[in-house]
Amino acid sequence: MNEPTKLDYIDKALSLAKKRHNEIKSNTTAVALEPMYNSIVQQLIFLRKIILGHEKNKAKLWELTFGAYAAKEFENSDEIFFERLANAYFIADQIRNGLKVKLPHEVNNNYEKTERRLAMLYPDDYNV
Repeated sequence: MNEPTKLDYIDKALSLAKKRHNEIKSNTTAVALEPMYNSIVQQLIFLRKIILGHEKNKAKLWELTFGAYAAKEFENSDEIFFERLANAYFIADQIRNGLKVKLPHEVNNNYEKTERRLAMLYPDDYNV
């Protein structure tokens, strides 16, 4: 298996964010959360464009809020979404600071173990 790339991490987060956003849009009791989920999707689309070189304005990376949403809203309630967003934010933070990007699997000794656990616990979301 090939090692994941920056784009792979962003695409995983974006796919799951789109899924969550669609679920929220169809849930009439959670309509107030729709703007947050939409914001997360839009920010991940922007980050994807940065990585692909389609967006040049990296200053907007300092305006990203999806990392805060991940920590405040999802860490204890939606573990797989938290992990996907946290990994994407980890990459975005390095890019905006002008660093050579180290990917989560390169720095987290528990990455493989966490991924196996997430695949087992969230089979419907793992390969979204």
